[in-house]
Amino acid sequence: MLKGKTLAFHSYKGGTGKTTLITNLAASFAKNGKRVCLLDFDLYAPSLATYFRKKPTCYLYDVLNGNVDISDILIDVSSDLGLKGKLFLGLSSPKKEDVQEIEMSHDLKWQLKAVRRFLSAKKSLIENYDLDYVLLDTGPGIRYWSINTLATADILFLTMKISDMDIEGTKKMAADIYDSLKKFGLQYYVILNKVPGASPIGDVGWEENEFTLTEELENDLNTKVIGTVPCFCDIQFNRHEFLFSIKKPTHLFSKKVIELSKNIEKIVFPVE
Repeated sequence: MLKGKTLAFHSYKGGTGKTTLITNLAASFAKNGKRVCLLDFDLYAPSLATYFRKKPTCYLYDVLNGNVDISDILIDVSSDLGLKGKLFLGLSSPKKEDVQEIEMSHDLKWQLKAVRRFLSAKKSLIENYDLDYVLLDTGPGIRYWSINTLATADILFLTMKISDMDIEGTKKMAADIYDSLKKFGLQYYVILNKVPGASPIGDVGWEENEFTLTEELENDLNTKVIGTVPCFCDIQFNRHEFLFSIKKPTHLFSKKVIELSKNIEKIVFPVE
């Protein structure tokens, strides 16, 4: 079985719950014995550090600049979380000057060099740490660096809500970007997140419409919806984002994450 698959998680816009989902997926994989590295490639608005409350001395931006090796930025949180496997983190710099430099100062030449540096670093990372998964939390939308990040992945997962804005935006991105990447062998799938139905107040009728909407999206995007995760107020409005899949394994969200992780594993490592 080939190991070391790179999975990128992307969305049309912010607010889809992508980072909460990918963080809990990474922890769930590692809890079950996998060796995982989670990298914060939302270079414009990094947030993974708030989930783990870690402050490294150097960041992913330093790797892209060629200043440090990928091993220099890794943080092993496996023991902290009591994981059976391994979970390594690579965080992005929250420094205003670094974010502004990425956003404003770097030209196409730097971008191409940064992509080559990351591809080399990723190869080294997978080989030296014997990884099963490298998970990339990408920035939303069609910024140049976000698209470059997608191109370094083996499989792409589109995280979206079921609002008209998200649906139409994702359809447009699929036509403009994802289908082009698909021509080069990049597979992509859809994850519906924050779907209504978890709240005990009222009957929103999501269950009745789930099949119809899922079928519509699969036809329009020419791919599969591999999971749906309900919206939970205790997660969405919690003061501190944290790892429900580890801290509250019996929570319905945690069970949905486990279900989703199994669906992803079937895609990444199909049984022949």
